[in-house]
Amino acid sequence: MTIPLSVIKSALRVDFDDDDTQLVRLRESALSLIEKRTQLALSPATRTLYLPAWTDTLIPVHPFVSFTGITYYDAQNAAQTLASTSYWIDWADGPMPMLRFIDKPQFYKGTQPTVTYVAGYSTLPNELIHAAIALIGYWYQNPNAADTMSLSTAPMSMEYILEVIGSRSMLR
Repeated sequence: MTIPLSVIKSALRVDFDDDDTQLVRLRESALSLIEKRTQLALSPATRTLYLPAWTDTLIPVHPFVSFTGITYYDAQNAAQTLASTSYWIDWADGPMPMLRFIDKPQFYKGTQPTVTYVAGYSTLPNELIHAAIALIGYWYQNPNAADTMSLSTAPMSMEYILEVIGSRSMLR
């Protein structure tokens, strides 16, 4: 997902087009930094997870949307899809979903079960939009903020939002 340039320009009260390229670059940088800092997927995508065994596993990319399927190679090295009745999603241990298995069929030596799932926001939450705009505005207004002579920190509102909404936060 992305934030429309018109929303950024409106929030920063920029009414000319001369800096559009710079604002787009700052937007992409801010969203990339937010994604890394929070460990959240800001765009929906199909993800693949390789399991070493049929063990309970945390889904590593958030927000989790749905499972596409779980495949493995059976003892005869034939491709199989694990029935949806053989696993379930446990949300009881906090904000991170846990994949738990009921049935644990044998798989072919040297292969591993493959989990395919969809994760990522289809619409960015307002908190993330606000944090991105705060960071974009900060960089736009202070292009030399990281110089050794004028080293300053990012806006506190952005830091607070990212801390609360991050994948490791128990407040989500």
